[in-house]
Amino acid sequence: MGGTELHETQAAALAFETAPAIMWVFAGPGHRIVAANRLARASVGDRPGLLGTPVREAVPEAAGQQVFEMLDQVARTGEPQLGVERRVEIDLTGAGDLVEGYFTYSVVRVPGPDGDPVLVAHVIDVTASVRQRHAAQAEVAEVRQRLAAERRVTLQLQRNLLPTGLPLLPDLGLGAAYVPAGEWLTAGGDWYDVVTMPGDRVGFVLGDVVGHGPTASGAMGQLRAVAAERLVRGGTVSEVLRALDTIARLSPDARGSTVCVVVLDRLTRVLEHGSRGHPRPLVLGADGVPRFLEGQVGPPLAFLDSDSPVSYSTLSQGETLVLYSDGVVEAPGRGFTESRDRLVDCVAHVAVQNAGNDPRELPDRLCSALAALVDNQTSRDDVTVLAATVLAGPAPRLELALPGVAEQLVVLHRELNAWLDALSAHRDDRTAIALCVVEAVTNSIEHGYRDHTGIVTVVGELDGIGGVTVTVADTGTWREPVERTPYRGRGMLMMRECSDHLHVDTDEDGTTVHMRRAIRRPPVPLPDFDPPHPVTAPHALSVKTEITGTTIRVFATGVLDSSNAPELRAALQEASRSGPGECLIILAAVDLLTSAALRVLYEQVTDLRAANRALRLITPPDSPAAAAFTASGLDHLLPVHSTE
Repeated sequence: MGGTELHETQAAALAFETAPAIMWVFAGPGHRIVAANRLARASVGDRPGLLGTPVREAVPEAAGQQVFEMLDQVARTGEPQLGVERRVEIDLTGAGDLVEGYFTYSVVRVPGPDGDPVLVAHVIDVTASVRQRHAAQAEVAEVRQRLAAERRVTLQLQRNLLPTGLPLLPDLGLGAAYVPAGEWLTAGGDWYDVVTMPGDRVGFVLGDVVGHGPTASGAMGQLRAVAAERLVRGGTVSEVLRALDTIARLSPDARGSTVCVVVLDRLTRVLEHGSRGHPRPLVLGADGVPRFLEGQVGPPLAFLDSDSPVSYSTLSQGETLVLYSDGVVEAPGRGFTESRDRLVDCVAHVAVQNAGNDPRELPDRLCSALAALVDNQTSRDDVTVLAATVLAGPAPRLELALPGVAEQLVVLHRELNAWLDALSAHRDDRTAIALCVVEAVTNSIEHGYRDHTGIVTVVGELDGIGGVTVTVADTGTWREPVERTPYRGRGMLMMRECSDHLHVDTDEDGTTVHMRRAIRRPPVPLPDFDPPHPVTAPHALSVKTEITGTTIRVFATGVLDSSNAPELRAALQEASRSGPGECLIILAAVDLLTSAALRVLYEQVTDLRAANRALRLITPPDSPAAAAFTASGLDHLLPVHSTE
């Protein structure tokens, strides 16, 4: 070999050895290592005896990481293989501790000096950059999780500061919706309230505090409390706005807030209204034609030295008042006039679609449709809508005359739920009212009509000030139970816990139970927050038993009352006869649980414990079963668990 050739060969070897990349050359079917530069040797811990050794023997820990299989494929097919940031674990010290690395590579098959093919691998160690990126991604994920947690806290704060429901009134259908702003559903300062007032009046308030987050939510909580206090005391619109103006001047966070206050006289239907920096209310006519209320709009709160302007109008039967926040009419890329036109068109469209339906449902439909107008992904403001329809017909009323037998409880459940459906009552109110009424009727059957010869009358109606009154009466003679047991008396305790007022009259002519509970209609729920739960009460009970090892699970579904409690007793008695272990009673699917079923559970505890079986009641904290345990006080005797 001449001098020039020797010089060139040495230069090529030097370039190979000092290349800023990992370089491997493999030959033969076993992929013997015939060349490895310094970075290649360092990548496997500079282990001795690399050259001439098949790669599977030289780097055995690579087995199972698809490295050898990839070399086999290139050798067999001749097709190059490329990879980006492939993860490989290598024993760098020989102590058996694998170290993670990431490599971007290319492997090609080329003819060798003797004509036989060899494999050339060019590898870049990208471990440092990958780890840096992973660290950055983890940091971003942590920030997103923290933001999500803050969002949940803020939304929870916002929800707790807003009304949990709207009062149910016989002559007004009410609806409300609140949607937080933006992709992250950031809670803002929108707020609303509906307050029953002295003199058959009702007040509506809808406001907007500048900004988002906890600060805005705190300010709107202050304003809402002040407005509610003035309305409850019978204040005029001007007085309410004056009080809000005072708070805004004292609180920097409330300064510049907007608000609309409306007071409706339900007898004369005169509408008193005033706005401070807030969009004008809209009225949907009985003929389906929307119009905006006339009147001067004052500046935002804290920016007026005189009394707020107040205007008057009149609502007719079938007309609907709509209050809304500026988030409805202030959309990115759309002018105010165009947005108002969309608002009017949407309201008119809903009116057409709702023609022939129950007018009490119109406010909810309007609120849902107007909230859906806003693209929540791009909107920078939250959206609130409040609607009230003047109803023409009478409110739904419950009137029953039931024979005094336990089988009639099925009829009671059906009619009671139909009435509560018509009222669109909140789930908690439904549960409480059902417990009260069923307990009262059960008492009449058990204590007044043991000979099954009497009639139990049930009358339920809205009282006009946001509550439900129910009267249960019989003409029987009250008789104490033959056998006294520890569970007795808890039915009356449940009734008192589930009602705001309970009065029982018992004399020789019979027993009459009067009960009242403030009842509210749920607003349209927040997105991704507390989706609506349809409340239905099956008129039958299903009890299913499953056995796993020494654990017995008893699943109850439907309504548990005195007409079917023996089915639950039979299942628990069977559990007590099956040997030692644990008995789980799953009550999550129970729609109603009365004192008769509580009695069964209480009585069976002794039998189950005598059989060395531990008893656990499983039901979510917000379930009707959990409500019954809490109202009756039995949760102190039989602990309730939310999960197994």
